[in-house]
Amino acid sequence: MTIDRPLQNSTLQSRTLQSIYTDGACSGNPGPGGWGVVVYFTDGSVHELGGAAAETTNNRMEMQAAIGALEYVTASGQTSPITLYTDSEYVKNGITQWISGWKKKGWKTSQGKAVLNQDLWQVLDQLNSKQINWQYVRGHAGNVGNERCDTIARAFSLKKTPLLNQS
Repeated sequence: MTIDRPLQNSTLQSRTLQSIYTDGACSGNPGPGGWGVVVYFTDGSVHELGGAAAETTNNRMEMQAAIGALEYVTASGQTSPITLYTDSEYVKNGITQWISGWKKKGWKTSQGKAVLNQDLWQVLDQLNSKQINWQYVRGHAGNVGNERCDTIARAFSLKKTPLLNQS
């Protein structure tokens, strides 16, 4: 389940995306999960989105948040650089370092095992572009964007629908 209103391309194209924060959460691992995204624009406006999954893992929700963010970037049509912040080293390292090796090895790890979450890695790989500057941000350390994403993701993981700022 994804909560978001349809993207208004004319509205998006008149504003410039500045940065995006993503986070995932799971109540039990595996268990019910949620993900959240906060998009900041250069004009100071904010757009939030998120969703839930009935039975999932924390890593899958972290990845789903990044996918939601990249889908939003794609729909915006913006081509200028955007910083995407994640508190998941798994996601950041996976998409910026490990994925090329996994693909060369036929989606196998260095130990020859199947890459976990291959389905989501393939989607992330397809959506990723050079315009995205992936940055790690420490979770639960007072960063406003990260804390808001966490609140959204946790609410969805608890089967609640948070009030989202959708400018």
